[in-house]
Amino acid sequence: MTSLIIYYFLNQKEVIKKRLIFMNLALFSFLLGDIFLLLYQNYMLYIIGMGFFVLGKLFYALRFSNQKDFKLSSLLPFIILCFGFMLVLMNLIYDNLGNFFIPVMVYLFSCLIVTMFSFLRKDEVNFSSYILVLMGIAFTIISDTIAVLQEFYMPDMAYHKVTIMFFYGLSQYFIVIGIVRENNTLIFDK
Repeated sequence: MTSLIIYYFLNQKEVIKKRLIFMNLALFSFLLGDIFLLLYQNYMLYIIGMGFFVLGKLFYALRFSNQKDFKLSSLLPFIILCFGFMLVLMNLIYDNLGNFFIPVMVYLFSCLIVTMFSFLRKDEVNFSSYILVLMGIAFTIISDTIAVLQEFYMPDMAYHKVTIMFFYGLSQYFIVIGIVRENNTLIFDK
């Protein structure tokens, strides 16, 4: 995360100051979340780490937001697909959630929000930025799904630490590169 923060800082060309602030807040929230989740054996630090990840996702959603109106009918199939995925996931892990029910629901809701806002960028940004950010969000979903399944459904999942971090790293990389390319359309869209 530190190297991505430095890369973004050196390469960003944000025109709208709010977007710069939201992107920086998102990146630093994920960095703090990483630090707290390193100590995941402590219940409170785990919750604090999850809280920073939720904040990071919400700051990403704010960064991705735009002023354009959209038709709910065009978003409905996307929402149904995401909601269906969440229902299947919750069905698998529900019995093992215990005290984590509310934090996991908040986390999954934040995932849905950031996914929706990344999807809504389609007509507002250049194609390469849109695809890179969407790929980053897809890798986030994979990483989060593996983490939730390992924690609350299948604790002995093989290679879970490697796959979670691999997809998490890819997700952050693609999101940051996509945002930087959004601001450099002349260089990257040729």
